[in-house]
Amino acid sequence: MSDQITSLVSAITKFLGCPCTYFAPMVDDEPLMEAYRQALEESAELKTFVPVIIVPSETLLDTLVMNSDETANGDDIPEKYDLDEVTRFRNELLSADSTQGGAALSELVSIAQDVLEDPELFERMINEEGGTVESHHQFLSYWDYDSGMTEHVILAKIPVQHPYNVFAYLPMGGWNACPSNSALIAISRLWYEKYGAIPAVISKDTVEYLVDEAVPESECKDLAIKQYAFCPSIIEESDGITISSHAEGLKTSSVWYFWWD
Repeated sequence: MSDQITSLVSAITKFLGCPCTYFAPMVDDEPLMEAYRQALEESAELKTFVPVIIVPSETLLDTLVMNSDETANGDDIPEKYDLDEVTRFRNELLSADSTQGGAALSELVSIAQDVLEDPELFERMINEEGGTVESHHQFLSYWDYDSGMTEHVILAKIPVQHPYNVFAYLPMGGWNACPSNSALIAISRLWYEKYGAIPAVISKDTVEYLVDEAVPESECKDLAIKQYAFCPSIIEESDGITISSHAEGLKTSSVWYFWWD
């Protein structure tokens, strides 16, 4: 492991302040997945932490620090933050009302409509038939597709009881089209309570959810519309995928993949 990666992993581990395990790049991710499955089982029994696979990067670390400590600034952000401010930020997010996931999604749908500037265009997108159907059953965010190996990753045991609260420790949101961190928590709570979806992999610009149950067919289209509003890139920047075909994929997917520019 290079000095740069060592420093980065150490900095993220220190910032999180919880048990973390580093995994070097590998051709087969089974050791990582086995460790994650074991951590999930332990989490279900103890209810004192939630495991998350993290793809470390300087951008992610900067975002976590800047979102958690408004006093942090300058080129040395990762090294200079006030732990009291970070703790206060986490406690505020954890104590805030997180039951408004439906309202947060409705607001994002309204924003998506406003961005398109044409209500009829939004309706056409919703009703467009066809498109490429993709079902996801494996995590994508931690793969380096040039090398065919995984990225450097960290398996962290985030000290929260509920999966949706991991964003209090991993506040990667609030930039460009990525929802705010409070919205990430509220929406994740809604999806956890409805579909058993838990945030499983987080990078600087992606979130992947592991889904416990198949989405009922009657709900797939509505969920696809809301997931488009949550993350427009899954439709607008994915070749051949429409809201309708995304809905078809939701019927059988056990992983939800979101990425933002």
